[in-house]
Amino acid sequence: MMEFTYDGMVRWGFGFYNPNHAAALFAALLPFLWAAWERFPRPAYRIPVAAATLLTFAALALTFSRTGAAVAVLELVLYFGCRKYSAVSLRRGGILLIVLFLAFLAAGALARFTIDRAATNRLAIWQAGAALFAANPLGVGHGNSGAIASAFLLPPRIVCRTLVNSHLTLLAEYGIFAGILWFGTLFYALFNGARHPAARTALIGLAASALSSSIFDGGILFDFHGAGGLSRLNQCLSWGLLLFYLGLIVFLSLGRFHLRRAAIAASAALLLPVSLFLFSSPQTPKVLEGEFLRLPGTSTSLALYDNAFTLRECAALLPEGGILPIHSAELRADTPFPASTRLILFGECAHFSSRYPHAEVTLVAPPPHFVLPGNIQRVLLKHYAENDLLELQAQARDIPCDYAL
Repeated sequence: MMEFTYDGMVRWGFGFYNPNHAAALFAALLPFLWAAWERFPRPAYRIPVAAATLLTFAALALTFSRTGAAVAVLELVLYFGCRKYSAVSLRRGGILLIVLFLAFLAAGALARFTIDRAATNRLAIWQAGAALFAANPLGVGHGNSGAIASAFLLPPRIVCRTLVNSHLTLLAEYGIFAGILWFGTLFYALFNGARHPAARTALIGLAASALSSSIFDGGILFDFHGAGGLSRLNQCLSWGLLLFYLGLIVFLSLGRFHLRRAAIAASAALLLPVSLFLFSSPQTPKVLEGEFLRLPGTSTSLALYDNAFTLRECAALLPEGGILPIHSAELRADTPFPASTRLILFGECAHFSSRYPHAEVTLVAPPPHFVLPGNIQRVLLKHYAENDLLELQAQARDIPCDYAL
C-alpha cells in the first residue's frame, strides 16, 4: 500500500490508505465527545471523555492533515461559538483549540501548514472538474473523471484518479440529477438538524472534509472484487465512513417533514451545480454513449489504443479533434465501436483495421510483424523499436512512414 510521508515522517492512516480519510473520521467524532462532556458532568464520566478527546486530537495530529485540522477548528467554532454564545462555552472552545494546536505541534505537523504544490494542484483539479461537468452535465461515468481531467484539462505534471473532492467527483461522474439528490438531502438534513448540535456539526465536518479530499471514493467503495487495488481493511473503513455520513443525514432528517425547508434545500442543491456552468470551456471533451470521448475540433477520426498508450499520448496525435474510447480498446473485441471513415490505430489495435475495410487508416506503433492491409494510408513508428518489416512493407507500397514517438 502507498505510504504518505511529510519531511521524512510517516503520516498515519490508521487503516485508511489516505491519512486525510482517517482525519475526516476523527474530526467527525469530536463533536460527540464534546456533547458527552456536557451531558455527563460527573467526574467518573468526564475523565474517560477527556481522555478520548485527547487521544482523538493526537490521532488527528498524526495524520498531518491540514484539512483535518481546519475542519476541527470549524467544528469548534460551530459547536462552541455559534451554537450557544456564553463565557463558559467560549472558554471550553478556546481550551480545546489550544490542545489541538499543541497536539499538532508535538507531532511536528505544523510545518506542513504552507501553500505547497499539493494545495495549488487541488485548485487546478477542481477547475478542471468544474469544466468537465459543464461539458457533460449528465456525467462522464463511474471512475472516469480523473482520467479525463488528467489527459485533457491538466498540465502533464498533475495526474489524478479522482477530482480530490468527493462532491465534485460525484457530480462530474454521475451527473446533475445525482448531484441534486446528493446536495438536496445534505442541505435538508442541515436545515432540519438544529435540535442535534453534535450530529449536525459532525455532518458539516464530514461534508467539509469531502470538499478537499475524496473521502467517499467510488473506485474503492464499489470495487468489491479488488478493493481498488488496496486492502480490504481500507475498503471496510471507507464504507464505514460513508455509512456514518449517510446515517447522520437520515438521523437529522427524521421527524415531521418541512416542505419549506425541503424547497430551500432543493433550490440550493440545483443552484450549486448550475453555477459550475460558469467554468465551461470549449477545450473540454464530451462523452459519447458513456464510453467514448469527442475531442474539440473538426476531425471525425476514430482513435483506438491499447494498454501501452495513455489518453494523453493519444490526444497529442489528434490536434484537430476526433473520437476515442475512455479506456483501452485492446481487449474489447466485442465492443461496437462508432462508425468512421478515418481511423488512427495505436499498437495492438492495428488488428481492428479489418473491421473498417473501406476506411483510411493510420497506424501508430503497430506490432513489428503486422501485415499491412490495403487500407493503410500512413504508418507512424516508435524510435528504437523493431520496425524493419513494417518499413519494408511501407516502402514497397509507397505508404508514408515516419517516426513520431
